[in-house]
Amino acid sequence: PPHKTTIAITTMAHRKCLPLGFSWTLAWGFSFVTGTSSLFHTSQKNDWLVSPQPSKIASLDISGTEIVLGNGLIERKFHADRGAFCTVDFRRLSTQQTFFRAISPEGNITINGTAFDIGGCMGQPSNHYEFWTPDAWAQSLAPNPNALQFVNITTTPIEAPFPWHSGRYGSPSTIPWPPTGIHAIATFIAPPDAAKLTGVLVQVHYEIYDGLPVLRKWVSVATTDSSIVSVDTLNYEMLRAPNLAPEHMSIIKVQANNPAPLDDQIKPRLDQSFPGRTEQLWFWDPNYDQCCDQELHVTYTYYTFLVVGYGFSVTYKGSTGPGAMVTSSTPFTSLHVHIVLHDSTDQERKGLGVREVQRRLAPTLTESPLNFMLTDVSSSAAMRLAVDQAAVTGHELVIIGFGAAGWCGMCFKQLNDPAFRAWMKGEVTYANSKGIQVSAYTLMQHNGWGEVTPPAEQTLSRSGQRGPTACFATDWHAAYRQAVLSFIKEVGLGGLETDGQFESIPCADTSGDHHHNGIAGGWSYGIQATLDFNKQLKVLGAYQSGADGYYWSGAQLWNHADTDAFNHLALWESQTVGRMYIYDSTMNRLPTSGQIGVNDLASSSVTCNASVQAPRSRLACFDFILGSQFLAGSHASFRAATLWAPTDPDATALQAIITKWTAFYKKYRNPRPSGNPGVLVAKVVHLTRPDSRSLEATLHATDDASAPERALLGVCNPTLQTIATNLTVSLYYTGLPPGTTVAVALAPPTFPRMDARLPSPNTDRHIATLIDPTTGTRTSRVEQHIGSSPEGDVYSIVVGVAVDPAAYAVVLVTPV
Repeated sequence: PPHKTTIAITTMAHRKCLPLGFSWTLAWGFSFVTGTSSLFHTSQKNDWLVSPQPSKIASLDISGTEIVLGNGLIERKFHADRGAFCTVDFRRLSTQQTFFRAISPEGNITINGTAFDIGGCMGQPSNHYEFWTPDAWAQSLAPNPNALQFVNITTTPIEAPFPWHSGRYGSPSTIPWPPTGIHAIATFIAPPDAAKLTGVLVQVHYEIYDGLPVLRKWVSVATTDSSIVSVDTLNYEMLRAPNLAPEHMSIIKVQANNPAPLDDQIKPRLDQSFPGRTEQLWFWDPNYDQCCDQELHVTYTYYTFLVVGYGFSVTYKGSTGPGAMVTSSTPFTSLHVHIVLHDSTDQERKGLGVREVQRRLAPTLTESPLNFMLTDVSSSAAMRLAVDQAAVTGHELVIIGFGAAGWCGMCFKQLNDPAFRAWMKGEVTYANSKGIQVSAYTLMQHNGWGEVTPPAEQTLSRSGQRGPTACFATDWHAAYRQAVLSFIKEVGLGGLETDGQFESIPCADTSGDHHHNGIAGGWSYGIQATLDFNKQLKVLGAYQSGADGYYWSGAQLWNHADTDAFNHLALWESQTVGRMYIYDSTMNRLPTSGQIGVNDLASSSVTCNASVQAPRSRLACFDFILGSQFLAGSHASFRAATLWAPTDPDATALQAIITKWTAFYKKYRNPRPSGNPGVLVAKVVHLTRPDSRSLEATLHATDDASAPERALLGVCNPTLQTIATNLTVSLYYTGLPPGTTVAVALAPPTFPRMDARLPSPNTDRHIATLIDPTTGTRTSRVEQHIGSSPEGDVYSIVVGVAVDPAAYAVVLVTPV
């Protein structure tokens, strides 16, 4: 495929770079040097991942019994007639690939103990679920008399799920908020024989957005009756899909804490390739393979029935309900799912699609403050020393971290102490005067260090045991959350670090202030309390970091790794593992949303040369560890009392190195003149995964032409040997067409001087150079034509680099 990145490596010690010709003429006669091929450039212009698609506008069209919800990239087609309502097609328009195989209801729900399909249609032959033939069967579709009956479909403007304003911490100004598109609402009522539910309205919500191949779906339940309605179970998306669907779709649910430990995760059967880590989404369809020969399935696509809802959770150890209690004044709104339809199974392209959906629909993720987690706020002197260092090195946010001296994790003792609140307000004011915002840590599952949650407010297990956490669906925990919000507002905190938000711990308690319908509603009420709290943080303008990826409710930063267990390794090895996590994690998330800890790097780097890959000097080690993270577009997270000890003999050098990288990050993070994302946080193309023995390479690309550079290539060498290679790099996602002449040039901070203590024949030379692919000579700049090398495709260039041990290169690509 045109976007696919390949890597060709030539070791300079064994042979010289082969000279490359100045033109490449394909068999059908296009020369990509003498002119631009309109054939390929048209492809880039029509690609939603390369260029904006202003013509792809969301619409809802109704013609007779057919309803079409689409936007030029995807469309979902429904049949609606006499109470029947069902999906009859779900399609990616650019490829005309359908993701619909056979009729199913839009969901199913159990109300007051009685199960109902939500809509659906009768009329597909019971032994023909391999395909849908509208010419033969569409006219015979009829409502299911036992299902909830369709009433109408209406549209409303899309509402923002939480407040957000662009421009802070490098976020782009070009993202519309609320997102533009259509919110369609299909309303259903109980069937005639369910007279006791005559006041119940069940609505299925669909959102489709301008220029994005994604559909959002959820369900709400309301009642006009005076009695309580129990929503016992709910699946809010059901789709019978073809065999290819699981590999071409991304199913993105609301994140409920980190995944379960590996030993607790759902084990895949041999014939199931898409198990959930904590729950299953794709299921075997018992109605499939009934007409023909039982051989349509193959092992890796055996499960083709998508069912999304409140299913079985390994962590909760049972059904997640929702077990919601609905009254005329308290309607219920379910969690939601985003379904992305891809036009390829290529991992990078699918990842780019998911990341663009996150950027547009969860834009708080684009805020990326340079932060420093403090471990000592026991006095004004301690805190201000750290704040002063953060300010002078270009940081923007300090976070009072877990276990910090003088901080109890927002325990009630400090939250309710007027003297402590006044002191903290003074420290925040001081930090703000230095251009620094202050955030602080809370352990949400209980109320801080040294305080015990009252037993009656703890979770109650299925076997009757209390703890280990507080129950989120209690008045007590609601009061705690409100106290945290009040503290943030009064002292002026600019953020909150949330840990252990909702751990999915079962709670069977139905007594006292446990307002969650026992075990049936404990999961649903607990996660909803978490999501509502996160949205309240957005109302306060607080930047939210933490342990879990609740980004659909406004959370913004959590670790690239689900664990920090690799920290027992020596520094160099642990940071290599950390970069592996960055590489893997950013396949499906924005780099600005993640971090890997470097902790007290000034102290740990003293013994860097004790690594099995020694020798490396302290400063070279310190510089490389920071640079290798920033070049991946990620955050390097300090956690220490200070960034360096004031008495450190290398204090000046350490300060200079930190400042160099924060300046680099801001320069390429900040929006371009057009307001679009900076090149470092635009589109990430993964080239080579860290493995401790090869070059590591990441390409950052943008199609925005309001600034000169269109790509930034970060290359790191973690080995003890100089590595000289040719990297074949695709520029497809820059939007530059084949034949474009580009300048490939080294850029700061590629050129720091070698540290004198790092063994080298010449400690005063540059640590990285480019290699001219036509002559094999070393240089700092070379021009070439996109698509002129036989080593790549029509969108590629060849970048020759030579990188010294423990060193890096920053390469900018600019059209000439």
